[in-house]
Amino acid sequence: MSNLRGTWVLLLGLCLPGMSAAQMRERGTLTGHDGWVGGIAFSADRKYLATASADRTVRLWDAHRLAAVGTFRGHDDVVCAVAFSPDGQLLATGSFDQTARLWSIAPRKTPPVRHTFKGHRGAVMAVAFAPDGRTLATGGIDGTVRLWDVARRSEKTTLSGHKSWVNGVAFSADGKRLATASSDQTVKIWDVAERRELMGFTAKEGEIRCVAFSPDGKRAAAGLRYGSARVWDAGTGKEVATLRAHSGETWAIAFTPDGKTLATGGGNWNQPGEVRLWDTSTWRERACLKHTGEVLCVALSPDGRMLAAGSWDRTVRVWDLPEK
Repeated sequence: MSNLRGTWVLLLGLCLPGMSAAQMRERGTLTGHDGWVGGIAFSADRKYLATASADRTVRLWDAHRLAAVGTFRGHDDVVCAVAFSPDGQLLATGSFDQTARLWSIAPRKTPPVRHTFKGHRGAVMAVAFAPDGRTLATGGIDGTVRLWDVARRSEKTTLSGHKSWVNGVAFSADGKRLATASSDQTVKIWDVAERRELMGFTAKEGEIRCVAFSPDGKRAAAGLRYGSARVWDAGTGKEVATLRAHSGETWAIAFTPDGKTLATGGGNWNQPGEVRLWDTSTWRERACLKHTGEVLCVALSPDGRMLAAGSWDRTVRVWDLPEK
């Protein structure tokens, strides 16, 4: 994690403005990783939860029973990013070993590694599938974003423009745009079809760790190195909100499927971390979930009913969210 920090959960309690502890019930804690958990994702059907770790493994969990289903091994270094294909048949991972990999989720599939994508010169920090599942986007410390043809297992193009590490990638819901977050303190929005930059946002206060599109594609949100989160209008480029999200790093960011809540995850080195939930109509804090370890990744289930967070303390916490 020292490399990640230089370049990039026992529950203590709930601070819940506007929400009760009963509404935010903790479902359970996942243990088993031997290193920090830096990547997390739900499958589209909410059947599985996948976690990526510094222990070089990816673990698959039954999201309902919170039981281990399997462990994927094959990367030669830290696994820091994970994403499910829209149909739930494939899992993509990014690693410090300079590769992205596709894994088969189908039971008893042999071998589990379907393909290894090579091309980045350095760690692959972020992965994301396009909504149609045909394209995989990867971001690397070489400052490039690469788009891969999933069916043909080949590179489509390389998007260049960032001047430092690319830490986050996210497609808009219609798949027409791609948002990328970089340590060069910018978020860029790209036209996927035309493979060109549409606009860029700059955050003067520090490196940008993560990025997410709102479900309607109208906003782009990003987490920053020194604890803030910023939200921009993805059409006009105007800044919508600046949030003092965490006292340390803001490592993770995600919108709920209805777009009404923004989740941020972060914390300070060797101190308790947290996940904070923000009302996107007022940008006021709705809830704060406390952890013993710094929160490095956050995922929301497709139906918006579950939230999972991976931590520096090697665990994953899962909560049930209240019905709207």
